[in-house]
Amino acid sequence: MHSYSRGLVKSLLWIEAGVVVVVVFHLGGSFAHLVGQFAPLGGAFVGASLTLLSAASPRTRKEQTEPWLGNEQVSWLLIGCGILAWGLGESFWQYYTSIGQSPFPSMADAGYSLFPLFIFSGLLLQPPPNRRGRRSVLLLDSLISMGSIFAIAWYLLLGVLAQAPGEANLAKFLGIYYPTADTALLSCIIFLLLRGQGRAYHVTARRTALLVVALGILFFVFSDFLFNVQNNAGSYVAGTWIDMGWPLGMVTIGIAAYMRRFLPATSEEEIQERIQEHGEHGEQSEVQNVPQGISVPQLVPYALLAMLFLALTLNVLSIGADQFAIRPVLVLSTLLVVALVIARQLLTLWENTRLAQRQAEALYELAKAKQHIEQQAQQIAHYNTELEQGIEHLKSVHSSIANGNMRARAHLTHGALLPLAGSLNLMAERLFKLGQHMVYAQRLAQSLSDLGLAFERTALGHPLMIPESCGELPEVQRLLVAMRVKRITGPASSQSPLSAYVSSGPLASISHAGVVGNNGNASQANGISNISNISNISNVGQIRQMRPASHPANLSSPFPTLPDTPPSPHPVTQAMTLPRSTQQEMERPHISTDGQGHVQRSEGTVHHDVMGLRPSPPWDGTM
Repeated sequence: MHSYSRGLVKSLLWIEAGVVVVVVFHLGGSFAHLVGQFAPLGGAFVGASLTLLSAASPRTRKEQTEPWLGNEQVSWLLIGCGILAWGLGESFWQYYTSIGQSPFPSMADAGYSLFPLFIFSGLLLQPPPNRRGRRSVLLLDSLISMGSIFAIAWYLLLGVLAQAPGEANLAKFLGIYYPTADTALLSCIIFLLLRGQGRAYHVTARRTALLVVALGILFFVFSDFLFNVQNNAGSYVAGTWIDMGWPLGMVTIGIAAYMRRFLPATSEEEIQERIQEHGEHGEQSEVQNVPQGISVPQLVPYALLAMLFLALTLNVLSIGADQFAIRPVLVLSTLLVVALVIARQLLTLWENTRLAQRQAEALYELAKAKQHIEQQAQQIAHYNTELEQGIEHLKSVHSSIANGNMRARAHLTHGALLPLAGSLNLMAERLFKLGQHMVYAQRLAQSLSDLGLAFERTALGHPLMIPESCGELPEVQRLLVAMRVKRITGPASSQSPLSAYVSSGPLASISHAGVVGNNGNASQANGISNISNISNISNVGQIRQMRPASHPANLSSPFPTLPDTPPSPHPVTQAMTLPRSTQQEMERPHISTDGQGHVQRSEGTVHHDVMGLRPSPPWDGTM
């Protein structure tokens, strides 16, 4: 609440206290009487203005105040209209008093009689405490209490007053109406306070305003009761302390409306704390909000009904004429109260039936939810089992691959692990191919290493022995052909082995060498080593042996001549094709040298070195 709001409330309280002190203690003589005479009128207009302005003032977005709930704003407007109507009636009464008249009934009673109607309607439109339909129960409880109290008052006092002669019927009606209306207001506010324990009334502004309204109504009813008593006794004097309850009550109601409008909003955390302190559980459903046991507000109407039956019994047993005169109204009041009690019971039964039906629906929904949860739990368990089995299978496959079994594969056809199984199989396939390539590369490296050692031994004068590791490797075969260590000519024949021949290129430094193969014949003529008909080699990887041969000094060429009939190609190298020029050069029958390691044609032209290399000099044993 803003500082000026607090200041306004404090100012009104101080003014009320000052007026009460002046009137009660009669300070100032005639001034105190004047203050007491006009205090009800001033209090009515102050209370009405404060209530109507507070209820009608718009609420901005920047305000941190509690918003209106439902018909709450209309409720406060009706309360303000009731105070304003009472103030208009008081204006008429002051006018009659100023001219020395006091008619009853008069125009003033029109305003006075509207006050309880507007206030009662406004209280009924206050937010229901707990559930929908509680407003109807509140109305019935208030009417039951009002009827019971009216019947009891009729038996004790009002019946006798109504039988007094010399008064008009309207005057008798108003004489009964005012105390009955006050009883209805007290019953309504009491039941509203007793039942206002829901979430809506855990808000500070709403709860405080309701308490202050109850206090104001109590002040007002207190003055009304004393006025009726003294007026019936003929001892009422205007402007005394008895009248102070009217202005005090109406200004208090105005302060309640002002506090409801401008008190700060209550945070959600604070509301939850208050709900937990009162043993509630927040905003519950109607099924959960069923009251446990019988509460005090539920017992009050039945207690009043019991008192009413007691009064009716005493009236029936009485034989006095006055009791016989008031008996019809007492019986009708009792029947009306009984009808209201029956209506309340029917409403309670209907409400209980509706709650039972909703509870059954809630239980059915809970059963369906439980069944759905169980199905989901089974699906989750099945999924987890399948997932665990799939993980174990993938772990087993992974372990097999890690242990060197490159043929292990994951066999999953569905499930969440299917992409992972596919990735694992793809990785295993690539590792398998990589392993094959590595094995082949190791064989190739070993073959090249063995071939290099063979060439080194040949350079030292040893026979050329092609290792067995070079037999099944196409790359090495192509290398040997390119180095003219082997020869591939002609179309494929019926013979499957590869026929080899010795080239003069890399062997230029080797003098007087012969080649001996399996099923081959080595011949010497005039000291010249001649290779003839090297063919029918059954195995490509079979070792070829070159032996040095003795030759006379009149050799025209140290190189052997190539065979006239070329051998058939090996199946591994059969698909290999060489350029025609290379084949023609390889098929020339005579090869000679110039003594410096250069290969020449027989016509005298110099031929290119094999692989572009010159013959290496003999190794002298040094590095």
